[in-house]
Order: sequence, then structure tokens, then C-alpha cells
Amino acid sequence: MNMPLLIALLLTPLAALHASELPLTADFKSQLQTTLMRHLNQLIRDDGSLAEMKGKTSEGSGAFTFYLMYERTNEQKYRNAALSLVDQVLRDMRATKFGVLPIKEKEKGGGKTIIGGGPPALGNYASGLAYILHKEGGRSDDLKYIATVLDRFPWSESGWWASTIDVATGEPKEPITKPGIINKTAAIAMAAGMVSLYVRDIDPALAASLKHKADKCIYGQILPAQLEDGFWHYSLLDKDPKDKDVLGYFMLTIEELMKLQRFNPAYREDKLNAAVQKAQAFALQHIAPMAAPNTGTATTEHATRGTPKHYAIDDEAKRSFQLGLVLIGGGHLDEGIKIMTTALDHFPIGNGGQDGAHAAEPSALILSGF
Repeated sequence: MNMPLLIALLLTPLAALHASELPLTADFKSQLQTTLMRHLNQLIRDDGSLAEMKGKTSEGSGAFTFYLMYERTNEQKYRNAALSLVDQVLRDMRATKFGVLPIKEKEKGGGKTIIGGGPPALGNYASGLAYILHKEGGRSDDLKYIATVLDRFPWSESGWWASTIDVATGEPKEPITKPGIINKTAAIAMAAGMVSLYVRDIDPALAASLKHKADKCIYGQILPAQLEDGFWHYSLLDKDPKDKDVLGYFMLTIEELMKLQRFNPAYREDKLNAAVQKAQAFALQHIAPMAAPNTGTATTEHATRGTPKHYAIDDEAKRSFQLGLVLIGGGHLDEGIKIMTTALDHFPIGNGGQDGAHAAEPSALILSGF
């Protein structure tokens, strides 16, 4: 690396850098792009139609991934695929009462069950669709609809959103007085922060409401809940359920905050930068050593019995893609590239479900500018 570039990198906060500015090797970027394109090409049939995308998260994530790759490659078939998925997800959203897509049946207590929906899926498909609509232009009504869905999702002025709602009634599964699961509330904060930018000129009052909520959640709840070592607990109550992979949910929280910073420059400020970088450093120190191809085991005191001792690639490929994004976004390039390269050898090429989405979106995000 030449000396002026090295000095510029040293003087620039990592959160302000994009992948195009980070010294990712040409071989790695080529392997990443080639693998991702093989995957996406298998999802597009010869007649231009799409193979079945299994699950609403996959459709929303797929639209976002296709569009990011269209922007990188200028391949029109990727743009067409993205817009087809946008229209499909919007139709499905409008067919529901509150715009929240059903995910699965959940127990509500007292022997009752509901069809639940909400974050993190809601935050991801809402933000992905909004990004595409904003870039395309000319669809203000659809953008405002997405913003309205987010704005009316159950919210507590204490600074969090409901983790799950009954999609038929709009009522939270649990009282809104109970703080939400952190990665779920972070997903809505990410979407609210992104969409507030996209509707600022369409509906200033709606944009201000979303920005207020995102800021209240991030600066009033998420950042104060971060531990000194950089870790966030599973919930804002500082309680980690023993049967959950809390390190996985921790990485999801980082990813949501990274996406917000990537797509709304207003959040690339010192306080949030410092929190994200501290979390990324925790991932480097405590999660990378236990992820393939490394052979270590979990040593952090935050691990629970639901946390694997080791993230084996055959069992936990999605964690490798997730971790690769977190590390590369934090400037920990050597370790991030090593873990991501191992994961690429196990990329679920042509998988239109969750496995494909968990591999494709982090890959596209790295190529797009993290």
C-alpha cells in the first residue's frame, strides 16, 4: 500500500470507510462476486422469471441483494428480479391489515396462539424495499406506505418496539411495557432510520416521527445497554435466555446498526461509530477464534448453553457470513476475509430460502461498500 493511502486510512474512522476504500484483495473481491453471481443467476430462469423464494424474509432480502448487485454490475436482469420481488412483497403487505407479513404461529399465554409477525424480518424487508424504491424514483405512494407501516408498528416512548405482533389484530404478543429483544428492536430502528431519509421530501412529518423513534431507541436504549467489553445482551433487560445462541443475536444487532450507518450518513457520527467499533472488536476477540477455519471454542462469559462451543462451517455457515461482514466492516480485514473465504466454499448456490438469503445479503453488502 502506498504511504498517502496508509496515512489516510489511519486518520479516517473505520465506520466512515467503504469496502471500495478498504484494501480488500482483488482475489477476494473477485471470488466473492463470482460466487454471489453464480447464486443469483441460478435464481433467474431462462425466461427471466424467478425461482421460488421461500419465505418473506428471503423475498425481501433477495430484492435487496439483487438490486445491490445490479448497482455493482449494471446487469439489467438483476434489476428486473429486484423489482419483481419488490412488487410481490408489496402486494403481500397490502393484503394484510397492518402491512406486517405473517411469519409463524406463536404461543401468547393462557393456551392461546397467534399468527405472529414483525422484526427482524419486518425491518429487513421494509428497509430493503424502501432503498430500491428510493433509488428507482417515481413511487412515492409505495415509499410512504412502507414508512406508515413502520410508524404504526407498536412502539413504546421508552425507546423500543414490540418484538412480535398478532398480524390479524396488530396487538403485541407481550405488553409493550416490556423491553424488546435487542436485535429485533435494532432491526426496526435501522429501518426507521433509513426510511426517514427516503420520505423526508415526501412527508416531512412522517419522516420526523420515524427519525425520532430511531434516535430514541439507539441513543436512549441500545447504546446505554452496551457493556464495557462491547457486548449487548439478548434483551434490554440484561437477561440472556439459556437456550439461545446469544452470540449470534449479538452479531445481528451489530449488522443492523452497520446497515443503518451504511445507508443513512446521518448516523455515521462519533457516538454510534464508537459503539459499533467496540462491538466489532468484541467479535474479533471472542467470536472469530471459535469460527471456522479457526479451531477454538467459546471462551466468553456471555456464552450460554444455547451457544455452540464452535461455529463449524457445516452447521453454522450463516454465522460465518454474518461474522465476515461484521469483521470486514470493522476493518478487521485479515480475519474477516479468512472466515468469509472459508464460508464461500460452502455457499448454498441456488438456494431460494433462508440459507441462501443468509449467505447472499452479507456478501452483497460487503461488495456494495462496507
